[in-house]
Amino acid sequence: MSEQPPYGYNQGGGYPPPPTQGVGKTKVLGMGYNVAGLLCYIPTCCCFVNLIACILWLATEPKESRLVRFHALQGLLLVGVWIAVGIVFAIIGVAFGASMSVMPGETGLVEAGGGLVLFLVRLCVSVVLLIVHVVAMVKANSGQMWKLPIIGDIAEKNA
Repeated sequence: MSEQPPYGYNQGGGYPPPPTQGVGKTKVLGMGYNVAGLLCYIPTCCCFVNLIACILWLATEPKESRLVRFHALQGLLLVGVWIAVGIVFAIIGVAFGASMSVMPGETGLVEAGGGLVLFLVRLCVSVVLLIVHVVAMVKANSGQMWKLPIIGDIAEKNA
């Protein structure tokens, strides 16, 4: 009788072995490090699940769990970017609406066109942030420490 290969994978080909970097388990829920990292990047529009996961992993995981702490901190900073972008667009929208209301004699066409441009820019920025979240989820699930510009350096230094 032949011996079974580890993890059920064939030695001669097939699927690659699972990543070894994210094999550890979290202290609180016993999740794999890669799944815990993935939860830190669930898009912010999903009821702030990622914010809860990031705070949970930062509060409970020891310094030895560098992969989880890195993804938790980077995910938390990414939530901050998402919120800051939302606030900026809200301020611009209010300022745009106020400026249109004080211009007598202008037609509603100018206001509608400006609002449409603001909506399209906000939509493009939101799609880019969503793509960043998805890529970060894939990288975290594969056990990689994928750094985003600026916030990735902060997360790596403080993880």
